[in-house]
Amino acid sequence: MVMVSYVIKSAVFLSVMYVPYMLLLRQESFFRFNRLVLLSILLLSLFLPLCNVHILAWGENPVNLPLQEYEPVLFPATTAEVAPSVDVKESVNLLLYLYIIGVLFTFILKLAQLMRLYRMIHRGVLWTDRMDGATIYCHVGDVQPFSWFHSIVISESDYHHYATPILRHEFGHILGRHSLDILLLNVVQVVQWMNPFVWVLGVSLRDVHEYEADAYVLQSGVNVSQYQNLIIKKAIGPSFKAFANGFNHCLLKNRIAMMLQKKSNPWMRSKALYILPVAVLALSAFATPESADSQIAPEDIVPARIPDKMTTPQPEDPIFDIVEQLPMYPDGQEAMWKYMIQNLKYPQAAIDEGIDGRVIMQFVVRKDGRLTDFKALRGADDICRDRIREKESKTGKSLSEQEKAKIRKAAEAMEQEAYRVVKAMPNWIPGKQQGKAVHSRFVVPVSFRLV
Repeated sequence: MVMVSYVIKSAVFLSVMYVPYMLLLRQESFFRFNRLVLLSILLLSLFLPLCNVHILAWGENPVNLPLQEYEPVLFPATTAEVAPSVDVKESVNLLLYLYIIGVLFTFILKLAQLMRLYRMIHRGVLWTDRMDGATIYCHVGDVQPFSWFHSIVISESDYHHYATPILRHEFGHILGRHSLDILLLNVVQVVQWMNPFVWVLGVSLRDVHEYEADAYVLQSGVNVSQYQNLIIKKAIGPSFKAFANGFNHCLLKNRIAMMLQKKSNPWMRSKALYILPVAVLALSAFATPESADSQIAPEDIVPARIPDKMTTPQPEDPIFDIVEQLPMYPDGQEAMWKYMIQNLKYPQAAIDEGIDGRVIMQFVVRKDGRLTDFKALRGADDICRDRIREKESKTGKSLSEQEKAKIRKAAEAMEQEAYRVVKAMPNWIPGKQQGKAVHSRFVVPVSFRLV
């Protein structure tokens, strides 16, 4: 009975909070904010049913009346407690059994979809590569691009023709940690499998994910018209709706409309305050009055000890992985590449060994423009491993430790040179969030190529 009550309350909470979202916020263009609203609805639907706020209960609450005003009521000795009828008990048990069967069926279905997704990631792989902390799986066959956590799947044809926009789109999903949202969504869908609104909310959440990823692509400099044409070309094909972030997900016209739509007035965010009265109303509908015998006598209350001094910790400014306005090298991206060409020196050790490769540097652009927290996402280890593997596959035999040491020395020199050049950059124009400069992470590839 308790489980049935919880599930019903959870479904009601989600439904009454999501319907106003569809009417008020779905068409607004602040995608991250809408995403937070949807995630809040999912979390609140799980935890609010566990709350019983007695003060919000409808009707008379005995606790609010003086205890001495109550008179004892004596019942005849023959009065017995009225138990629920057998039919009612059987109906409740039947509902519980049906609910459990539905949960198991939905869980098994989603588990099978997840296993199929992992098989799709690793089956038919032509080659893999690491880029910006993600693993790219290039497939031989015609597979629609998608991402799951730090894995990106793309066909060989798409990689050769549309690598830049597709990979940036999927990196938008990865940087936004959209896969975590999808896990939470699927948990709630298993719990509320019988609630149609949780499945509609899932569509809305995935739409917002695509809008966020599209915005990330366009902010990175991809031409709008070319990107829209690519979306139209990739509109047909299978998608893994239960888990993966697919490139061709979401109605085509909605994505294009959102790209062309003007940014919504920031004040429109205030419409999300509807959640507060709706949540209070739902809590009051399910709250029960506190019984008189649950009162605590004043003498039984022990006052809490108040600390002599209270200090409020000062929060640190967060570092954003995704910002509305990306940080920028002074005078733009072309000036940055020109700086790289003029200042990058090919290490002699790498020239002697005939090694080329790419170092992926990550750093934080502070809100004052300074560059800090330098880190090589792809560095000497990756270059060394790839070079050793390449030489051993050509010769068909293992390299000696001395040869490996030379390759290691050359790879480390390349990484050190990348560090030197990036650290020597002048202050950047910081990224902005809601019009304010913020700390944000940025990634720059430093390529070494022998001509």
